[in-house]
Amino acid sequence: YIVQHQNELTFPFKRFQIQPVWRADRPQKGRYREFFQCDADVVGSNSLLFEVELIQIISEVLNELKLNDFVVQINNRKILAAIVQISGEEKNFTLITTIIDKLDKIGLEKVNEELASKGVSKDAIDKLQSIIQLKGSSHEKLSVLKEFLSESQTGIKGIEELEYILNFIKDIDLESSLELDVTLARGLNYYTGIIFEVICDGFKGSICGGGRYDGLTDQFGLKGVGAAGIS
Repeated sequence: YIVQHQNELTFPFKRFQIQPVWRADRPQKGRYREFFQCDADVVGSNSLLFEVELIQIISEVLNELKLNDFVVQINNRKILAAIVQISGEEKNFTLITTIIDKLDKIGLEKVNEELASKGVSKDAIDKLQSIIQLKGSSHEKLSVLKEFLSESQTGIKGIEELEYILNFIKDIDLESSLELDVTLARGLNYYTGIIFEVICDGFKGSICGGGRYDGLTDQFGLKGVGAAGIS
């Protein structure tokens, strides 16, 4: 839509919609092939203020629906890329991030077993341990990441982006519902920066997800367009 109507739209372009959607893949147990989904996206800017706005939308909507016990988990694909790079397994980025993303579901032992069974080296698995077991507040986790990723420009950039959002969220009093989770990966490879998932008491799995996906319009002929969104 953006590419087709680029000459008629004013950027940044914001839109939301609520409609039935369908999964193209074979759904896992407990997941419907057809379901209703609400999307909110902003296209045409690299500003991290839009990630802040998306967090505000999540907070306002879920509070309005009386789903008060929710946590917005946040991470950055740049940080994940740097962690995998430092572990020496850059070629296995998707494999490693997909497996460590299961940490809360299958536990550390099973994560390590699966990494080893897929051919990830013992040295790389050992390097990943301190990071995937990271504990503490979001700012404490960032301090550890700064040291661990000090040699990676990509990693430092990812940390700066997270710090910007965490500080902004603190100023608008939404900090209590935000939590840095360095194992959060999200399965879609078009994400380029900040990523979100929302978990809520009483619901299995996440009830909301999204992030920044700069450059997704490239494949349709519109180059270098920043974008972020949630569902």
